[in-house]
Amino acid sequence: MSEPLKLLGVIEGFYGRPWTPAQRGRLYGWMAAWGMNTYLYGPKDDLWHRARWREPYPPREQEVLASLVVDARAHGVRFIYSLAPGLDLDWHSLQDREALTRKVASLTALGVEDFALLFDDIPYQQDRAAQALEQVEATHHVMRFLEGQGIRGLLLFCPTEYCAERAVPSVTASPYLKTLGDRLDPGTEVCWTGPQIVSPEISAESLREVASVLKRRPLLWDNFYASDYTSRRLHLGPYSGRPLELRQEVSGILCNPNTPLEPNFPGLSSVADYASAESGWTAEASGQRALIAWLPEFISQNAASPAVTTEDLAFLTDLLFVPHRIGPRARQLLEAARRVAGEPGHQASRTTLLAGRRHFRRVLHALETGINRDLLYDLHPFLMDVNEELTRILAAARGGKTTFPYRGGLADGLLRLGWPD
Repeated sequence: MSEPLKLLGVIEGFYGRPWTPAQRGRLYGWMAAWGMNTYLYGPKDDLWHRARWREPYPPREQEVLASLVVDARAHGVRFIYSLAPGLDLDWHSLQDREALTRKVASLTALGVEDFALLFDDIPYQQDRAAQALEQVEATHHVMRFLEGQGIRGLLLFCPTEYCAERAVPSVTASPYLKTLGDRLDPGTEVCWTGPQIVSPEISAESLREVASVLKRRPLLWDNFYASDYTSRRLHLGPYSGRPLELRQEVSGILCNPNTPLEPNFPGLSSVADYASAESGWTAEASGQRALIAWLPEFISQNAASPAVTTEDLAFLTDLLFVPHRIGPRARQLLEAARRVAGEPGHQASRTTLLAGRRHFRRVLHALETGINRDLLYDLHPFLMDVNEELTRILAAARGGKTTFPYRGGLADGLLRLGWPD
């Protein structure tokens, strides 16, 4: 068995509505059960995390953060607070340096001991090496302050060039990354998302390459399950595209997941499964184990309703699979729909579509009559969308109405422009 990862957990680092304290508490429970040990707080749309980083949190928000720290520790989870000052931090301004110190001090007063400084998704400076050096100095400034307070927790750093496609001119030739490797304190963890911002696949070799430049193993900030960049997708499939040997090339794996919390159960469960896996592990088997564990959330309160099965959930996860791909069952439905569109009387394809619709309707009905209302709200738009489209195609195959009145928005018009699947 491989050596356990030092850091394994979840990043709340997406754009969009942050999770509620109750949702974070639910996440902590999952993490504790799965052996995950790290939660990084960094929702992009928390005003005081990014846009108004200089300001202390208002009293009510301070209470929430302090309780989150306590709740995380009660679950055996390390709470890391991340601050994102990079949009307008003027490192040459004494006022901004003092503001940075004050903000960190206000957070240590709430019990925070572990921090991250995020410089992602900000404008590039013309002199990339100089930009890196300013960020290094800001990080060391925070480090010295914390050490002066007797706080020796983790300090994470997210660079502006945080993946290979953003490294200029390349990973090995980037002045920015080279400056980080040469100047950043060796005990500081550096986040890396892989070849791309959202990386369908990450090789161990690519991580060794960036490690040679950074002079440390990177901490994988994995956007595999992130959904904030697409309103029509979630990602529920098993953790994949990462060979088991990758675990030896990183200091840890932190996943930035889907924006709605509840649909993250199967994916994050698969991540934890991967982290402790022995040889012979497969993504497919991991995904099946995750669906078995997730099934109790779909118990209907209506005794007359047919019970949801793992096969129903397999259709759901194939519908909302992984970045840039739908799962095998969803592909079969798409192929059947294409055949029906070209040959309305194609009976075998109609049968396939009807069976698929029954799977989705069974899941939807169970959620509508179940007790996990958050899961219903999170999945309802996607289940309704596919149900309506399958119904439209089946009606057309019978010679019925081929257009439905719910269509007509700009997004629907753009989708009809013929982009590839």
